[in-house]
Amino acid sequence: MTHSLVTVLDEPQSHPMPPLGKKQTNLLTAILRGVPVLGPGKEPRPLTDSDVREVLGTLPPCADAQEAGEVNRLRPRVLNAVIGAEARRSGYLQGLPDHGVAPLLRTVGEAVRAPLVLRIVYGASTTVPLRALSYVLPAVRMASRLAEAGSRAPHLQIVLAGSLGCWVNRLSGPAVEAETDLLARGLGRLLSYLTPGRYGVYGTLPSADVVAALGDLVRTLTPARRAAVVERLAGKGGATADEQTLLYAAAHVLVHDRATVPLTLLQGSPVPENPSVIDIGSLQERHFHDVRRLFTAGAAGPGALVLSRHSVPPYTMARDGDIGLREFLDGTNAPGRPVAPAVHHDLRLLWTALPQEELRRVVDVPREDPHPVVDKYGAAASPGGGQDGPPSSTMPAMSSA
Repeated sequence: MTHSLVTVLDEPQSHPMPPLGKKQTNLLTAILRGVPVLGPGKEPRPLTDSDVREVLGTLPPCADAQEAGEVNRLRPRVLNAVIGAEARRSGYLQGLPDHGVAPLLRTVGEAVRAPLVLRIVYGASTTVPLRALSYVLPAVRMASRLAEAGSRAPHLQIVLAGSLGCWVNRLSGPAVEAETDLLARGLGRLLSYLTPGRYGVYGTLPSADVVAALGDLVRTLTPARRAAVVERLAGKGGATADEQTLLYAAAHVLVHDRATVPLTLLQGSPVPENPSVIDIGSLQERHFHDVRRLFTAGAAGPGALVLSRHSVPPYTMARDGDIGLREFLDGTNAPGRPVAPAVHHDLRLLWTALPQEELRRVVDVPREDPHPVVDKYGAAASPGGGQDGPPSSTMPAMSSA
């Protein structure tokens, strides 16, 4: 007995570290204090010390003292670069969604050791606005702050979910494909200018399997949860019927939480393996982040989301006046045309990155499109051919409402 006891005691022990110490708790609390949290209404609620400390008490412990030391040293810097006061002031960031503090803290802790990906998802559009280019700028600025904070440079992943959105919202396949192609090439040129080598622009690949998965996911909802999803998303996402709303919400789950929608790299370089991911989405994305919790059924809930100040989904034209990307590049937009206030703010952000003429020079794409426009989204029709004619579709993006 003595021999076996000594042997056990002599073996290296690996015990989880105790909860956060006082210094780490105070640092993280100070960074998150006052961060706006946005729920169903328009008025944000600032985080209080008690809000933050309650979440900090739920964080998983580090595996050992070495990991704890590394995480405690870098986690406050990373968190401050992502959502601190200066990040919000200069980074075109608004705050966090309901239930968004815990996943962000977990992801920031993981990002100390794992590669970090900042992900922006665009939906489908038959006319892409010029300000769609501004949607990546909060991530570009965040990447710069993270590098200055001593973190490894993150990778920007841009997902253009035009084909998936096209099927859900029944938009014109050829129109969506042409605009998605224009946006992909424009974003590729812009990001290669601003963050060379640290981005990848992806497209979604429609398939019968994905369509079936959407339907299966919707069928997992109880009647009460179906009603809650429809109520929260009423009038959002471009859907015109309850079933479209449910499919649109389910598509968010597949893209953001389950990574089950096949992607193809269109521009840039692939994402690193096994990354930690922070989504950056428009203000309306908070509604979709919240309903994604209703699809979890015991699985992990939605991941980290930081809300930008984009108040109108930047991949769709604003109703009160907007400028199309194609007309801007062609020089056919009328000077001085009135635009919506939200458009004005997004364009001002874009001009701070590049003045108009320089932006046109950097982003301009060849007018002779080498890729003929065909309706290849028909492959996404539900198995068994449940539709007449081509299933033109569209789901205005996995990242806003």
